[in-house]
Parts: sequence; structure tokens; C-alpha cells
Amino acid sequence: MTSSKAKQHGWLEAKQSTGAVYELGVKESKRSKAIRRITQPLTDKHWRDSGQSVTMLHRMNRIAEYLYKRTNRHK
Repeated sequence: MTSSKAKQHGWLEAKQSTGAVYELGVKESKRSKAIRRITQPLTDKHWRDSGQSVTMLHRMNRIAEYLYKRTNRHK
């Protein structure tokens, strides 16, 4: 018999995959979100009103990735 309880988000994925795979997915998701948060002010200032060049958007993402890596360095 199956229970009618609602499962937590990601429950099925966690059950079907190994713990390491699920953990890597969560880490990558958090990394991407952090990079998007760093990129947002840059896009608002330099990209939205300037023709929206894809090249500029990619450059801003690369800058955000660099800044994210730099914040995680040991001092």
C-alpha cells in the first residue's frame, strides 16, 4: 500500500540516485544561483539599456564567475 503523504521536494531523485550525485546537483545549483546574484547588478547597469548584446552578457557572466571563485579563496 502506498501512503498518501506528500513527499518532500527532491525525495524521488534522492531515492533513485546515489547520495553523491544528488549532492553534486545541489552544489551546482547553489553555485549557479550565486553567480546569477552577482551578475544581476551588472546586467541592470551595463546590459539592459545598451542593445542587449549577447557577447556582453557572456562577459558579465565570466566576470561573475571570477568574482565568485575569488570569494572562495583562502586568505
